[in-house]
Amino acid sequence: MTLLPYIGSVINLGNSFSQATRPKNVGQLSDMIQEFRDLDCDHSVDTWEQYYDQTQGKDKIEAASVKIWEYVQRIKNNLEELTEEDVYNWTKDLIIDKTFSGLQVQLDVLKLAAEGKPFRLAKPEEESKGIDGYIGDEPVSIKPKSYKKTIESGKESIPYRIIYYTQGEKQGLKLHE
Repeated sequence: MTLLPYIGSVINLGNSFSQATRPKNVGQLSDMIQEFRDLDCDHSVDTWEQYYDQTQGKDKIEAASVKIWEYVQRIKNNLEELTEEDVYNWTKDLIIDKTFSGLQVQLDVLKLAAEGKPFRLAKPEEESKGIDGYIGDEPVSIKPKSYKKTIESGKESIPYRIIYYTQGEKQGLKLHE
């Protein structure tokens, strides 16, 4: 399958937003592929397709692609409205506001977690190792509490103590270890 540059990413984004290929829509593929592997048959892509169609029905792929297409159309319509000024403002927000906020939160979390001990933000070479700062001589990683629910948290192995935090307008900064 050959697509124009960036199109696969747009389709993937449409799929992420629509959640069209979640197990509730297309079946639990990891379980199905295991069941398929246990069958006494030729394990070709064509045989897998036949197995999928027999167990799930041909309409599942069609329904998922329709759902994804709807979101791709939404993305396309929004892109047609996008201006160069929007891109500039987004870029400025990322570089100025979000970077400042993120680093300020890290500093605030370190100060709170240090409880009077010396602390500092990580240097660039330390950041490349997943270290956000030090409390005394201990390297730490700082993550929002919501990070625990992300896919990355399950894939990533951080060998340092992780300090989780929440930040609310009323409650301020709160640590969760």
